[in-house]
Parts: sequence; structure tokens; C-alpha cells
Amino acid sequence: MTRRLIIGFVAGALAVLVFHQAMILALHLLKLVPNFPWSMRSVGPLGVPAIVNSMFWGGLWGVLYAAIGGRIPLGNDLGRGAVFGLLGPWLLGNGVLVPLIKGGNLLFGFNPQNMWRGALIGAAFGIGLALFMRVLKGR
Repeated sequence: MTRRLIIGFVAGALAVLVFHQAMILALHLLKLVPNFPWSMRSVGPLGVPAIVNSMFWGGLWGVLYAAIGGRIPLGNDLGRGAVFGLLGPWLLGNGVLVPLIKGGNLLFGFNPQNMWRGALIGAAFGIGLALFMRVLKGR
């Protein structure tokens, strides 16, 4: 089980680096989000680059996915990953927990533009997470 959780962390961090940030890049190039991905600006109390911070949190979401992802009632890894990315990091994480911790609007202020952009990013992360889990597990 420990090996699976470590794989989950690595898969989550890589999913942020590749899939999550690639979706942000696509949205940025379409002028739908203002920020360029892979930001090196300092964040948090430790002043780490934003991408490192995002990869850390992606890794923690990956640990959770490694623990419960197989219980998501869908037939394939990619579907489970997409659902996890939507319900976990996007809806629960960014829609509820971040606003409660940092202050802000719950559920993206019910702004449809913010909601669908975030959903695309969350689903991309989840699909990437599932793919990296598959590759790192060796199947």
C-alpha cells in the first residue's frame, strides 16, 4: 500500500506539471485565463515557486486518488480520473476549501465562466493523474 501511495504522490505532482498546466496554457493562449502556466512567482509562507506549491498539492491529491480511486464506480481509469479531478481538486479543493481558508467566493461565486474553466483544468489534472498512475504502476 505504501508503494501505491508514493506512486500516487508522484503521479499527482507530474499531472500538475504536465496536464494541469497544459490546460492552463491552452486557456491562456485562447485568452480565457490571464495567467501563464508554470509560474515561478513566490507563494505561501515558505516563498516556494507557485508551480512547486501546485505540484505538492497535486501530489497530496494523488495520494488520496491512490487510496480511493479504484472505488469510483466507472469502468476505466480515465473516467475515474476525470471524475476525481472534478469532485476532489476542482469542486472540493478550489470550490470550497481554498475559499474557506483564504477567503473568497464559495463555488467560484457561481460564475459560469470560472466554473467551466476550472472544471476543464480539474478534469485535465484527473485524467493526467490516472495516466501517470497507470504508467508508474507498470501497466
